[in-house]
This record gives sequence, structure tokens and C-alpha cells, in this order.
Amino acid sequence: MESGEAGLHRVDRCAAIARLLRQFQADYGIDAQELREVVLSTSLPIPSRDSERDAPSQNQEGDQGNLSLRIRCLGNFCVQVSGQTIDHWRSSRARSVLKYLITRGRRPVSKDVLMEALWPGWDPPHANDNLKAAVRTLREALGSACGRPGTDSWVLYRGGSYLLNPEVDLWVDVEQFESHWQAGRQLEKEARVDEAVSEFESAVKLYGGDYLEDDLYEDWTLLHREGLKDTYLAMLGRLADHSLRTADYHGCIAYCQKILLKDHCREDAFQRLICCHSRLGQRNRAITWYRLCEATVRSELGIEPSAPTVRLYQRLLGDEHV
Repeated sequence: MESGEAGLHRVDRCAAIARLLRQFQADYGIDAQELREVVLSTSLPIPSRDSERDAPSQNQEGDQGNLSLRIRCLGNFCVQVSGQTIDHWRSSRARSVLKYLITRGRRPVSKDVLMEALWPGWDPPHANDNLKAAVRTLREALGSACGRPGTDSWVLYRGGSYLLNPEVDLWVDVEQFESHWQAGRQLEKEARVDEAVSEFESAVKLYGGDYLEDDLYEDWTLLHREGLKDTYLAMLGRLADHSLRTADYHGCIAYCQKILLKDHCREDAFQRLICCHSRLGQRNRAITWYRLCEATVRSELGIEPSAPTVRLYQRLLGDEHV
């Protein structure tokens, strides 16, 4: 317990701060919640069991050392903290907070946006309490994983928003994937085809599965997931075309099969497969792929194969190479 004199000083200090806050509220018409944000953002020493810290203390910043986060979102979500994988999460919502922050890149995310995304329909006070608890658990999980349970500066709170500490060394597979895609497109424009292909190959290797595929039914993951899938399919198409042009028929077949795993009705992939098997002298396999294409588009889309696909088939029946 505190000594009598120390306790009196503490009470006096808190009372003085409370008077100042009431006066500030009267002068500027800010409600109680906004006042709390002002207090937290200036790190005033008001004792509170659920207060958020705006930034790490000087000692915490100095203790960061070589802290690093390596996060995979393509396929199964995986987090490595300074080389140590987090195998078990005490709270699924703590993990969801981290996923959402990663989804928004390195930009701050307002607490209201997080509350609406992760606790839709909840009343604000309860959603706010849940968010604070989830962030606290997230900080503990990241700190414990690297053997520094007291390190809570991974996730910062500034001006009503949360963000991953920009001082932490962060690697995210999605960022690398998109970086290779953009680099490859630029190289294509410069007619540096081989270098572009290398970038696309690097990106495709990173695609371990659809974006946050264990969160398929979360609305906030849907648009990003479909956008990344489209990018992945676009690169596979470019790589397949390059393989076909350079007579790497087995490589083209492999890329087209990956396309069809994600989109069963891609006729361009079926067309390439028909051509590759025909040029490899495998006429029967080429016909099999046409018939599979025909059955798939009829079943999935209720339509017949397109005219170019049918022409390839007719040429096969005429014993032509296509």
C-alpha cells in the first residue's frame, strides 16, 4: 500500500487533473470519450485499468533491438516473431486484429473501423472493450514469442488509430507478391521480357493459397482476396504464354493446370493445353482436354465452348497439329 503522504499527493494530483479536464470540456465542448483520447494521446499519468498507450516509452523503444515480424497471408496465416513461429493463439480476435492491420498495409487504422469490421453490430462501449482486450493479448503474444513478454511496442495507438510500429522490421508475403507483379509489368513495358518473367515467377512462388483463406466468410477479406487471385491468374497466364512461345510445352501445361485449379472455366487455359499436347504428339490427351472443357462450361456456366476452342477441336479431328 502507498504511504499516507504519497497517497495524498496522488489524490491531489488526480483531483487537479480532473478539474482541468472538466474546465477543458466546458470551454471546448468535447465529450468525455474525446477527452479520454486527448489524455491518452498526450500520455498524461491518469491511472486507469484500461487505458491505451499512444507510443512506447523511451526504454521500450530502446529495447526493440532487432525485433522483426514475418507474416504470411497467402494460404494459411503464419506469423514469425524474430524467427519464432506463433503456433498457438490465445485469442482468435487478437489474431484478427493483426490480420486487419496487415490488410490495410502500414497505414494507421482508426479504432472505429476496427470495431465495425471485427464486432459489427455491437454497441460501441462493448466493442471498444473487446478491441482493447484483443490488442493487449496481441501485444502479449508477439512479445512472448520472442522471449520479451514486457515488450508491448509492436502495436501502437496514436490519435485514435492503431498501427504496427514502423520501427519493427516487417516482411509480408502479400507486399512482396504485389511488388514482383508491379516490377514485372514495368519490365514488360520496357520489352525486357526475360526479366519480367523472372519477376512473375518469383511472385507465383509466394502464392501459397488464397489470401487469408481461413477467413473466407469475413467481409473485410473478400475484395482483397479476389483482387490478389486475379493478379495471380494474370501472371500465370503471362507465364503460360511465354512458355508456349518458347516451346516449353511442359512448363505451359503446368501453368495452365494451376489456372484451372483456381478457375475451372478458363477456356484460354484449356486452349493452351490442347495446343501443348498436340505439339507433344499427344493427340488423345488434347482431345480429352477439349471434352473436359466442354463438360465444364456446360455444367458450370450452361453454355457451349467458344468458337476458337471448337475450331481447335475440329482441327484435331482432322488430324492436324494445332
